Amino acid sequence: MPRSIRHAASLVLFAALAAALVPGCAAVNQMAALRLATFDFSGVSDVRFVGIPLGPGADYSKLGVADVARVVAAALAKQAPIELVAHVTATNPPDNKVTARMEGLDWKFFVEDHQAFAGRLAEPIELHPGQPADVPLAVHFDLVQLGVGGARDLYELAVAIAGQGQVHKDLRLELVPTVQTPAGPMAFPAPIVVHRLGSTP
Repeated sequence: MPRSIRHAASLVLFAALAAALVPGCAAVNQMAALRLATFDFSGVSDVRFVGIPLGPGADYSKLGVADVARVVAAALAKQAPIELVAHVTATNPPDNKVTARMEGLDWKFFVEDHQAFAGRLAEPIELHPGQPADVPLAVHFDLVQLGVGGARDLYELAVAIAGQGQVHKDLRLELVPTVQTPAGPMAFPAPIVVHRLGSTP
């Protein structure tokens, strides 16, 4: 497994916002907890390129005739869909003693410097002290938008995104959590940027 590079980001809250909240309310405690929570881009899983799973040992030279035909057809049609699950590990430090709660999460997925996909996680997420939570984000886009060439190039790029093989691509996520306040849901003012562990930012 590649050497891990931890990219944790503390959530920053403005003092003026905290002062405006009702003293002693649950929102104050939750926001104080979220201020110290950290997020890591812990990896990707369930990668499929034009329907072909990309697991350990994925290699163009090992593809069967039918799969080669699928990749070639995708390259010729200039439609090469890839889908995967990007995993974010959200951690509320054990010394917080308060369960942090995110009401939602807006996010963008990048390959190198290219934004490939954006999404929104609408359901609330509770972060219990000392219990890292896996937040899976479903990603799907067309590799052709990255400007690569023929069938083999497309397949090898997909393998690099999957984290298999000799070459890895830098993947990053920009995360914007939303918290509940007495005035309603409020998104954090700046994104939290995290890179896939083991890749080079």
